[in-house]
Amino acid sequence: MASSHEHKIDHLDQAYYGPPIPPAAPAAGAGVHPARRGTYALLCLAFRVLTLALIALGVVALVLWLLYQPSSLKAYVNSAQLTRFVLADNGTQLRYNLTVGVSIRNPNRKQAVVYRRLEAVALYGGEQFGYVDLPRMRQESKSTVQIRPGFRGQAALGAGAAAPAAALFGREKQEGFFGIDVKLHMRVRLKVIVVNSVEYRPDADCFIRVPDPSNATAVALGFTPTQCHVDDFS
Repeated sequence: MASSHEHKIDHLDQAYYGPPIPPAAPAAGAGVHPARRGTYALLCLAFRVLTLALIALGVVALVLWLLYQPSSLKAYVNSAQLTRFVLADNGTQLRYNLTVGVSIRNPNRKQAVVYRRLEAVALYGGEQFGYVDLPRMRQESKSTVQIRPGFRGQAALGAGAAAPAAALFGREKQEGFFGIDVKLHMRVRLKVIVVNSVEYRPDADCFIRVPDPSNATAVALGFTPTQCHVDDFS
């Protein structure tokens, strides 16, 4: 037994001629400055917190949207007045002065409406003759706002007396009422508490018949308030 123990000791004392033994790998994190490790951990924590906050905000927005699905806006033309509406230059130029009173109703109980763009366009016989850019505004829930776009100036219509708009003008001049299409182009966001929706672009189409100011009978009959067709929020 003693001789076997001495043999093992002698074997350990012999020189080693095999391949070099690689040094032991450093422990994880060894050689990294403690301050750097702390900064990296703080950035990872901040990223995780921000990600969770964005996910939570998205979930809240979705829940609010599902709970309070919006109804479309309501628009009415309450008044319309022409003080000038004549064809000149052999039926190629329309000279006009038109004022329209429009009420826009937000029927929603929870959503306010933020108008990021609001413009009014006037057309006659399918041809645009007037344009008004209206100011931005915010409309609270269950409220009505009044706008009064005014169209003044002159515009080219078609190609003379034979153009469809000019022919229509002649017929309606005899009837005493002009059929004018007023369109509202809107870019809006809905706001529930602190959450803003995506941007919507509903249009309102209002076809109105306005008395010819030179026709006393039509003026006496007056203007009939008209409801507009408004696109849904989609």
